[in-house]
Amino acid sequence: MQVMKKLGLMFIGVLFVVAELFAQTPVSPLAEGVKMLNYEKNKSALVFFKEAMDKNPTDGETIFWYGQALLAQNYNGIPTAEFIKKAKDVYQAGLQAKGNDPWLLIGMSHVQTLEGADNNAVKQNIEVAITSTLNTKGKYKGKPNQEIINAIGRVYSELPISKGDHRYAVDKLKETISAYDVVTPSLYVNMGINYLKLGGEFGGEAVTAFQNAINADPKNAYALYRIGKIYQTQNNKESVEEYFKKAVDADPAIAPVYFALYIFYADNNTSMAKSNLDLFLKYADKDPIFEYFSADYLYRSGQFDLSLEKAKAMEAAGNLTVFPTLAVLLAKNYDHKGDSILAKSYIEPYINNTPAEKLVNTDYELAVKVLSRFSGNQLALAGILEKAIAADTAKVNKLKYYKLGADMYEKASMYTDALKWYSNLVDLKGSKAEFDYYKLASLSLNAKNGAMTMEVAKQYIAAFPEKAQGYNFNTKGAALIDTANNQGILFEAVNFQNQFLLKDSVKNKQALVNNYYTLIGYYNETKGYDNAVIMCDKVLEMVPNDPTTLQAKAQFVKNAEIIKKMQAAKGYKPAVSDTTAPKKN
Repeated sequence: MQVMKKLGLMFIGVLFVVAELFAQTPVSPLAEGVKMLNYEKNKSALVFFKEAMDKNPTDGETIFWYGQALLAQNYNGIPTAEFIKKAKDVYQAGLQAKGNDPWLLIGMSHVQTLEGADNNAVKQNIEVAITSTLNTKGKYKGKPNQEIINAIGRVYSELPISKGDHRYAVDKLKETISAYDVVTPSLYVNMGINYLKLGGEFGGEAVTAFQNAINADPKNAYALYRIGKIYQTQNNKESVEEYFKKAVDADPAIAPVYFALYIFYADNNTSMAKSNLDLFLKYADKDPIFEYFSADYLYRSGQFDLSLEKAKAMEAAGNLTVFPTLAVLLAKNYDHKGDSILAKSYIEPYINNTPAEKLVNTDYELAVKVLSRFSGNQLALAGILEKAIAADTAKVNKLKYYKLGADMYEKASMYTDALKWYSNLVDLKGSKAEFDYYKLASLSLNAKNGAMTMEVAKQYIAAFPEKAQGYNFNTKGAALIDTANNQGILFEAVNFQNQFLLKDSVKNKQALVNNYYTLIGYYNETKGYDNAVIMCDKVLEMVPNDPTTLQAKAQFVKNAEIIKKMQAAKGYKPAVSDTTAPKKN
């Protein structure tokens, strides 16, 4: 027992030593600036890193982060040519003074990729940076430097989806993480962001990466925020609120969380939206451009005149140039006022000139709503939506874009195109609800595509055999193919539908009568007059003494007699009547 106590005391002592070692681990003097960038306090970060570089002008890591802060000076998510040039000048000056400094090679790789350089050429410079900083001694000899790999992960996480090899970044991060017993949590964060850049199907891997960062650092507000953002794209209210709350509990000053919640609640809970907007403005960098959010809130809360007044004042002050999203608010306001021409003048150039990954689904919804009012815009709008589908990583948003395209074409009576877009929607979903069968069959029918109508209808019947619509579409599709009602295709479809209708002949009386007349028409076209008489009798069972049917029956009886006499004269034996399968006499 005494031995156990001593062992216990020794173990506790070891824990205290480990804790003390972690407590004494030096925190990078640049960490606060990096945190500002993560929290989107880009102006503050620029000031912070400029001051740091002034104090230490030859340090490659400091220059790297100053360049990153320059590239973060944008309102549209993509660095402008002005700030790309400034960052390039900073990195080039550093490389000229220091040679192939690994930090500066990575920073210049960021700039070169933005400028459209070949990815393989860029990666050669990155490999030089990695090789030159491999650990040279100790347990991790020959292993990559964590901070250098982290910088590479950061650069790729900041690059647009369409630029840079994000798989390469993920692989480098995974390789480094697996090489160490303890890793910097931000390695996991940057890996998660790069997974998201690979596409929505990697959302699970991204969540796992962010969760690993949280496991390593339970107070990692930024990783918690990033998980919340993933659930926000899925409109998962419970998980959004859970992770955003955890992020705020970890650090109440994380401004992007409040903005994300503002957007999340904006359309359905204006009071919650306003309280989160106020918190965002409290913790974010102070910037006159944030007047936009006040104007946006006014619009969302129904104060349209005040919103338009504020938005127009911002436009007059030149803010449309530095904050292009203002165009969306102006378009929404003019659309609400019923001025489609002015709404179009704002939303069309915004959609066409903004990088796809920075547009949100409501931007596309507004563009389709406004531009589809003008004839001839469908092809251009389809191109815009295809750009959105290619750029967006969230399946739920891709589904919205396909639906927007299908609805747009259907509204324009361009049913073949509408069918293509809705088919893509269903393929992406991976399963069909009853409405999907109905919609596909309806669009196929309106597109005059009888074969497709019948194909979908048969799937509809197989999935929902007790629903009348599938049988109805199958018959209508057959009518498109068998226009003269003499091929037997419509005959078979009508007989098939009748099997369903006869389950409740009282309820389906009129439909059965209509179908019997269709069969009468088939037998008349194929000179099967005996069978036509039988069909007339079926109608008369349901509508006794109907004069039109009685008259038709009498004529068919005469026609049948004439045929029989002609056949007898030629030595033919009379045929047996068959009303269950098509035949020609």
